[in-house]
Amino acid sequence: MQNYFERPESIEARAIMRLVPLGTTTLEGARELISVTERETQVLNLFVAVAGKEGAPIGRALAFRRKVLAEFEKLAASMQFDGSVAA
Repeated sequence: MQNYFERPESIEARAIMRLVPLGTTTLEGARELISVTERETQVLNLFVAVAGKEGAPIGRALAFRRKVLAEFEKLAASMQFDGSVAA
């Protein structure tokens, strides 16, 4: 059941983590689904810098992806510690 006070990045991280035990993806594959490559990040950050106010949503999206990945890593660490998910 969803906690209505749960942060959106936690909700998304849990949703993606549910794909792993189903065999839909691996932990590494899930990380790739979440993350933005360094090259893409550099290009998008340049765009945000040039676009000013209009580029702000892109900056927020990049920050959100980083938060989702951090939450996902917490889940992965706790599940591996419990022995629930194999890398």
